[in-house]
Amino acid sequence: MSIRVALVSAAVTAISAALAAQTPAPQKTADPQRPVFRTEANFVRVDIFPTRGGVPVADLSGADFELLEDGVPQKIETVEFVRVRAGLADERREPNTISQSREAMKDPRARVFVLFLDVPHVTMGGAWNVREPLVRLLDRILAPDDLIGVMTPMMAASDIVFARKTDVVAGGLRDRWPWGERFTLQRDEREYLYEACYPFPETRDVVAEMIARRRERATLESMHELVSWLRTAREERKAILTVSEGWALFGRNADLTRPRTLSTGGTEPIPGPQPIGTGPDGRIRIGHIDGYDTGSKTECDRDRQHLSQIDNERYFRDIMDEANRGNSSFYTVDPRGLPVFDTPIGPAVPPPPSVDQRMLTHRIGTLRTLAENTDGLAVVNSNDIEKGLRKMADDLNSYYLIGYYSTNTKLDGRFRQIKVRVTQPGIDVRARRGYKAATAREMTAAVMAAPPPVPDHVAAARNALAGLARLRPSAPFRARAIMAQGEAAAIWVSGEVSTPSPEARSAEVTVSTSGGTVSATAPLAAGQRAFLIPVALTGQIGEPVDVRVRIAERPGQPPLTEMIRLEVGPGLSQPLLYRRGPVTGNRIEPTGEPSFSRTERARFELPESGDVKPTGGRILDRNGAAVAVPVTLSARTDGGGLRWIIADVTLAALAAGDYILELSSATAGTGQTILTAFRVTR
Repeated sequence: MSIRVALVSAAVTAISAALAAQTPAPQKTADPQRPVFRTEANFVRVDIFPTRGGVPVADLSGADFELLEDGVPQKIETVEFVRVRAGLADERREPNTISQSREAMKDPRARVFVLFLDVPHVTMGGAWNVREPLVRLLDRILAPDDLIGVMTPMMAASDIVFARKTDVVAGGLRDRWPWGERFTLQRDEREYLYEACYPFPETRDVVAEMIARRRERATLESMHELVSWLRTAREERKAILTVSEGWALFGRNADLTRPRTLSTGGTEPIPGPQPIGTGPDGRIRIGHIDGYDTGSKTECDRDRQHLSQIDNERYFRDIMDEANRGNSSFYTVDPRGLPVFDTPIGPAVPPPPSVDQRMLTHRIGTLRTLAENTDGLAVVNSNDIEKGLRKMADDLNSYYLIGYYSTNTKLDGRFRQIKVRVTQPGIDVRARRGYKAATAREMTAAVMAAPPPVPDHVAAARNALAGLARLRPSAPFRARAIMAQGEAAAIWVSGEVSTPSPEARSAEVTVSTSGGTVSATAPLAAGQRAFLIPVALTGQIGEPVDVRVRIAERPGQPPLTEMIRLEVGPGLSQPLLYRRGPVTGNRIEPTGEPSFSRTERARFELPESGDVKPTGGRILDRNGAAVAVPVTLSARTDGGGLRWIIADVTLAALAAGDYILELSSATAGTGQTILTAFRVTR
């Protein structure tokens, strides 16, 4: 609402737009056999949050649910329990474009969060108080597939950029914490105009109420726009984390337009059209020439009349109705904690304590009402914000995803009410309350707008290249981990630092599996940039593995740390990466990420599994087409008896860009192909 707030809004938007690098993240897991959801016009998905005594229930089956649409029982086709495993690290695949982020929002298993910062209704102290608890909340609830966007009342909903990065949001909340404007002297041009139009001491209350009403209406309109936009962008549940100190919910007030009696005599000018007269230069002019009346007095009077007639309480109910229709839930947070007064002591004279207490109770009540009526939670009236946010995280970290075919196949565009019950006693259920059926025109338009099918080889290439969005050329430390499954499993970790240290250090790798934790250490000599550490595991590994790589820095400096999650599955692993070039001399050194210079030679070493034999290798471009660059294949056996398939590529013939190494192999007459994306720089 001021230049500073505009900058804050732009910064928050930039925070969302910058969400495109690798970061530690929670991991979402689901039942091993996940159902395949279909997308026919009458197929409906419902996300359900059952709790017993406030604790999520995780042992329900499809037989425990009853679902009715407009009072008619429906047959449940699919049931999936989704649990978010908090505190685990993963490499997230970031959407590269706005269209990709919009497409990612349609994944029913990917949760969508909007952090709504109510700038006009949060004090600076509140913004400071909530910053760290809010950062920790995002760390707890966000899983690799989840998307988050940031919005303020000064933004349009369509400007939100959704991504999976959290540390940039955290940095923004920490570095730009004075974003709250409540009870500050910040004004925008329109509010300065109000002060110019009504400059008398007797009209100060008019200006203050006009500003308060205008700001509250702007926030509510922004929230209404957000839930409406989210309804069209995604069918499944959306969580709106709203940081606000509540709202007065102004109603109609005819007294706001009453002309005030001035101490100088007379009353305010009666609202009406601007007068037409002659200016000092003899020309015809429109408007007053009095000092207090410069600017558009008619615009001020029009706003004054309009603001006196608004009914924000009714509009507030409309927002809740729209949120329920659009399957959006508000999770509200009062950043003040446990406030004693709603209004500060000064510079304006505060209201009497009884009036202030009623105002405080009403504002907190609006936050509770918004959350409770949209199946969310409210964190209010508590100095332990952290505890409330932990409960919020628990609520969001597990849910059921149910699918059914509606018996009502009419394409009538009407809203259909959904009710979900659980047959087990003592369980409270929060679930989607309904949906809007498609119309025949919408179905026809969707079919006409459907993109043409993408060939399999192009889709495979794009899928492989998506991981390059996580490259961080400016990061001080980069690491890569692969799994080799032979008679016993082993994790191989390579890494490199951007700036070698003049002192000797060591790199420590800790591997966490369901069977326990294993560690290994490798020395890093003075001036050494890269290292390679094998970590032997016991037996075969069938579950995801978490790898932490840590290099100690000088005293007083934080260590360099990377967290990697390895998914375990059949077939070939990803290769280790090596480089040789002007920087390494004649040595071939391991590297922590697939980025090479055109002056280098790239080596890819893939551990063989069983009787796997290499059958070919080639370089592909972004569309999966072969590039005429030779790939030299060979093999070696290391000291531990593990065989490696080696692919060497000279990069001088490639232009700067993204490419794919395709390695083919065969075992027992069955062919396999692995795609490894890499980037070539100048």
